[in-house]
Amino acid sequence: METSNCQWKVPRFRPWLALISLLAAVAFLGCQSQEPPLRPGAAEFKKEVQDCIAILKTALIEPLSQRDIPAINETLKKVEPEAIKLCRMCPFRIGVLNQEGYTLTVYPPKKDAMGNFSNYEAVIQALKSRRTATQRCFLQDGSPIYLICVPILREDQVLGILALAVSAEEAKKRWDMTAQEFLAIDFNR
Repeated sequence: METSNCQWKVPRFRPWLALISLLAAVAFLGCQSQEPPLRPGAAEFKKEVQDCIAILKTALIEPLSQRDIPAINETLKKVEPEAIKLCRMCPFRIGVLNQEGYTLTVYPPKKDAMGNFSNYEAVIQALKSRRTATQRCFLQDGSPIYLICVPILREDQVLGILALAVSAEEAKKRWDMTAQEFLAIDFNR
């Protein structure tokens, strides 16, 4: 009987190579946190809100840095016709909060909308992360509203929060947007 000199070469296990491969896979998968594709209504809502935010953030920096509430109100009133076209079509409110989450002003003006919002998750996240945060909230009558909180920054300092609120019912009527779709929107992209 003949014996073969053929030897099988088993690749040596290299722990460092396995670790690098594992880390690369985790990094690749971890960087895939993209916003899910939005339906047309939700995409339109996102665009309208982002356009509004872009104009308001810039316009509010100076009066907010001086805590000049009449100037903040005047800025909102002046910017509203060009930036907040959707306000005319749905109950859309704008609030400006200080760095502690207390209301400085609300537009259109409404006295009972003033208060302390520092315990709202979206306010906490916007202040902490310095990024736009969203939250679904419920009014005292149980009706849901969607809240978008945008930090107003000058250099690296948070001056306050621009808070946009829209009725969930009106968002459904106008943009056919569900709560899940709203919460999936990333206004930072």
